Amino acid sequence: MGLFGKEKITLKLEKFDYKPGDKIKGTVKLNLKKPTKARKLEVSFIGTKIDKQTGLGIGPMANNNRQTRTIKVYDFTMPLDGEKNYQEEEYSFEIKIPEDILQTAQKLNGKIGTAITAFKTISGVYSRVDWYVKSELDVPLGLDVKKTQKIVLS
Repeated sequence: MGLFGKEKITLKLEKFDYKPGDKIKGTVKLNLKKPTKARKLEVSFIGTKIDKQTGLGIGPMANNNRQTRTIKVYDFTMPLDGEKNYQEEEYSFEIKIPEDILQTAQKLNGKIGTAITAFKTISGVYSRVDWYVKSELDVPLGLDVKKTQKIVLS
């Protein structure tokens, strides 16, 4: 149940824990009150790297600012349907996770990568990659209908 009644879009996954090479299988269900003209319905598999930096320094002059930087490291989008009127429909999807996705997401290889990672750790920068599946109905001149589901990729 959504905040203001029945959810307009539902995203259901078979599971939430994946490994490289697995297939993400699920369904997208639309529950619109009336027929809605939309450009497309699509599902995406996205990886977002989040770098958080804590303040540096000692004593009263310490920099207590915290900075967060977000970078999209992977984005695969698959169309489920095209331009038409949508109302109450259900779509199945299957997305294969690439075998090398964890290496691609890190992109810091070799001695230089090790040195950069060590420097980030010393300077108070912590990184993680969040993985999620997103379904979106693109409604022109209106609010898009979206649903996001976070997953674990290890």
